[in-house]
Amino acid sequence: MDAADSQNVVSTIHEFCRALDERDWALLRRCLAPVLATDYSSFRGTEPARMTAEEFISLRKTGLATLLTQHLTCNHLVTFKPSQAGCRFDFVIHRWPKDPVDSRFLHTYVYYDMLLGREPMAPHAWVIEAITQHAIHSEGDPAIHGAHRAEHGRRSEAE
Repeated sequence: MDAADSQNVVSTIHEFCRALDERDWALLRRCLAPVLATDYSSFRGTEPARMTAEEFISLRKTGLATLLTQHLTCNHLVTFKPSQAGCRFDFVIHRWPKDPVDSRFLHTYVYYDMLLGREPMAPHAWVIEAITQHAIHSEGDPAIHGAHRAEHGRRSEAE
């Protein structure tokens, strides 16, 4: 693997973040494998899960419906296997209600481990196959976040 492969992995992650912030669900879909493994247990308290890309996107649509977000990434450490890449990176998620009168916020500081697979038809030739979030600290009002609003008596896997 070379520097271009490493940059393409990081570019895939940047596209993933931009798609979430801009609610560009078609772009988000192009960043994801057909089925992916997720582990958001450190923040959401949910069990790790396998889901289709469509299920993942549907959860984000619901979770982000009332929020403005800014997903920031840095310190990308890319490693390669024959047909996969791993990327560990630091992440800050800023969240605010869409209602400009509502001054609440929820900012979360995490690092992620993502596993990506080669996909020549993807925007940067890689797609995300697995996401593990490691929450370090949050500040603000957790009630604005979909994972902390009760839905049918359980926590949501929504963004």
